This record gives sequence, C-alpha cells and structure tokens, in this order.
Amino acid sequence: MTSVMLSKDARLHLASALQKFVRWDSGSVVRLLTTDRALGIYADAPMGVLVFIAVPLAEPPEQTLDRPVSAHRLRDVLGELASPAGDPGPVPVRLPDARDMPPALAAIPSRDGWIPAEKATAAEVATAVDTALDDLQRATDAESDDASKRAVAERWWDTPSWGGMPLKALHAAKSLGMLAHPGARIESATRAGWKRLQSPAGQVFVAPPASYAGIPLSVVK
Repeated sequence: MTSVMLSKDARLHLASALQKFVRWDSGSVVRLLTTDRALGIYADAPMGVLVFIAVPLAEPPEQTLDRPVSAHRLRDVLGELASPAGDPGPVPVRLPDARDMPPALAAIPSRDGWIPAEKATAAEVATAVDTALDDLQRATDAESDDASKRAVAERWWDTPSWGGMPLKALHAAKSLGMLAHPGARIESATRAGWKRLQSPAGQVFVAPPASYAGIPLSVVK
C-alpha cells in the first residue's frame, strides 16, 4: 500500500475539496500526481471543467506516482486523519488502489507555455460570479418548464466573463473555496485552446471543446 506524508492542514484542505467532488458525483475518480515536494489532484467537475489542487508533502514520497483513485475512498481516509481527534502532526496517508483512468482526466494541460490574461482579487471575481448567478436565477425563473430552464442555464454557463473564462469555471472556483479570501490574487491565462484560472488554493481549467469528455454540464450548487 503506497502512502504519502501530509500535515494536518494539507489533510484538511484535501478532505474539504474531496467532499465537494463526492457531493457532485459519488462515483468520481481523481488523478493523483506526486513530485518530491507536492501531491497534486486533478478532478472532473460537473460544469465541464477540470480542477487542480496541490498540497506540500511533509517528506518526499518513496516513489513518484500518477494514479487515478476513488475520490470517495480517499476522502474517507483523509476524513479520519483530519478529524479533531487525529494526530496534529504529519502522518502517512495510505492511497487507495488504482482505478481506470476516466477520459476527462486522460489529457491534462501542460504546466508551461501559458499566456497571462487578467489579474484580480478573489473579491472581484466572486462578485462577478454572484452577479451572474442572480441574473441566471431571474432568467430561469422567467421560463415555464424544466427543459427551457436547462437550456438557459447551459447557454449561461458558457458565457465568457472575467479573464475570458466561462462563468462555469468561475462558479467552480467559488464553489471549491478558491475565492474565499477576498484579497487573494487571482490570475487567468490561455494556452493552445485551454483556459486557466489560478488562485492560491487551486486552479480551474477549461479544455478546448473537442477534447472534453467529462461530466455533462448541469446546474450545481
């Protein structure tokens, strides 16, 4: 059984994110990648975006990994270790066995070659999300049937907003707490059809339309 050493803060951060992933899709699979200093997790969000979260490792891993695992199982492991009664120091976290690689996580964006677009504070981006959600609520309320409401929502979430990012990407960032600290610096960038929102708490990517094979777009909270 492979394990990685994580501090309590790292365990809490990952457990919180995984709880959201599992709420979105109880059968979700996340892709784990390690370096000598960090553990990264790619996840498929139900708004047609990829999410990346990384935390520092308390010590280098025995071997570098690239492994898809059950988000539910990893959340349960981290939840026990991140409880108030858990060890306050770094502890080994046993990683679940590998699962089949989901198509949406098979192609991940490059780390290099990004072209910066815009910069803002988390508060500014969060305000853009809240305003868009209010507008969306009014637009869907004006429709009389569920099919029409879904059609409006699907068009709305693809609408470009701050940094050229579609609203669905900004909403995913806000839902995962990436905009929770008002003064945090948020940046957007592009690369070969990809779009990226970067925050101190993680990143959200929008893939080129032809390459995405993940969870269908839906209205989520």
